[in-house]
Amino acid sequence: MPPTVPAAFRTPMESATLARLAWLIAMRWIFVLGIGLGAWLGARLLPGFHLLPMLLLAVCMAGFNSLLHFLYVRIASLDGPRKQPIVTSLIQLQIVADWLVLLVLIHYTGGVESPLLHFFIFHLALSAVFLSPGFTFFALLFIATATSLLFAAETHGLLTPVVLPGLTSPEKQHSALYILHFCFWYFSTLAVMTLLLGAVMRGLRRREQEALRIRRRLEEVNLELVRSGAERIRLMHTMGHELRSPLAAAQSMLSALDLSQGQDLPPAVRTIHQRIRERLKGLTGLIGELLELAEQRRGAPAQAQRRIELAQLLQSLLENHAERAREQGLELRAEWTAGREAWVGGDPERLRRVFENLISNAVKYSRPGGVVHVELELPAQSGGEARWVRVAVRDEGIGIAPDQLPRLFQEFYRTPQSRRHTSQGTGLGLAITKDLVESAGGRIEVASVLEQGSTFEVWLPALPDPLATASPERSVPLTGWVAGSA
Repeated sequence: MPPTVPAAFRTPMESATLARLAWLIAMRWIFVLGIGLGAWLGARLLPGFHLLPMLLLAVCMAGFNSLLHFLYVRIASLDGPRKQPIVTSLIQLQIVADWLVLLVLIHYTGGVESPLLHFFIFHLALSAVFLSPGFTFFALLFIATATSLLFAAETHGLLTPVVLPGLTSPEKQHSALYILHFCFWYFSTLAVMTLLLGAVMRGLRRREQEALRIRRRLEEVNLELVRSGAERIRLMHTMGHELRSPLAAAQSMLSALDLSQGQDLPPAVRTIHQRIRERLKGLTGLIGELLELAEQRRGAPAQAQRRIELAQLLQSLLENHAERAREQGLELRAEWTAGREAWVGGDPERLRRVFENLISNAVKYSRPGGVVHVELELPAQSGGEARWVRVAVRDEGIGIAPDQLPRLFQEFYRTPQSRRHTSQGTGLGLAITKDLVESAGGRIEVASVLEQGSTFEVWLPALPDPLATASPERSVPLTGWVAGSA
């Protein structure tokens, strides 16, 4: 098994490189077995094959690989950046050792005609991909020099050429012209390949460094956004509290004016007085929503979680809006699952605010004669599966354009259609609603068609019904209550 590779390296590419080279330690065991098997086959099939040197080479390579494995395991336990240069040096050492082993194999398998010469191409590619450009050119120089010296020694009799009958030719091994011709084209091919791979890897490393710089910049920008968001929330909270007092004072003055001279004011003044009161009421509502959103974004203290039955909560909200719906010529239609209750956990006031906002908006932006549907769907009983309660508020009103949907839950955003339909509204209601739903562990989704209506769906984690029967029952929405049809 390959050892654990140290992870404290400058870039992910370097870490991945070391992981692959650690894997090569395991692959070298296969190479050792291959040398042993090849030596055995060569001794049986080729007369004059040198079996003993090949077996000694396999034993030496096995010992060297065991030492590398031991050193990797020891280095993996080190801490700090000092393990990177150590591991890099060991990687280069094992590659140089592989070259020396390969030179011996080339000598005993035919010299200049050995098919193992092609393995140098693999080693150069490995150096170009995983190691520095300087080491890659050192590898090219080492391979060219070492193989040239080997061929020269064989040609001039310093080393006895190994002739494999049927595989190698003694004439070629002693032909200086053939060796020069072969070396020229072989080393030219290695040089061109090294240059091309080096250029490609330099480009990849530059892109990697650029990607790392972009990543660090994105992290800095994200941190700045978090800080600016916290500052904005603090400003909203401070501004809300600072404005609340003068607005309360102005409302008190208007109330005092009503008590003292309300009946004696001229009609024009009473009209202006009423407009001022309405504007102050709108500003007070805006400040209240600002403070609520700021508290929610700051992480308001969690309220005690309680079991809430959603059907009762929605029923009470529909009854509260029944009169207003009747005045606008609307019909409120509630659709529940028959015979079962929908239990969720959370803060009752926060959940009431969620569905109050959605139902109020549906009534506000519906046209006379329309229908507002409030659907409550329970998940089917199934053992061990996560269950959700779905509440959908669907209207047949002005709708929302597709390009406006992504911004719908942003603070202070109101669609052009909503601004034309009514001047009332702060653009904070849906932002507060989304935060409240997510704080309860749920999610909110919206689908809309312009001039046809919108559907807001709220999904909340369901709690088991304490009175539920053991028999499973599919959830089938049924009409449970209608208001405003009179």
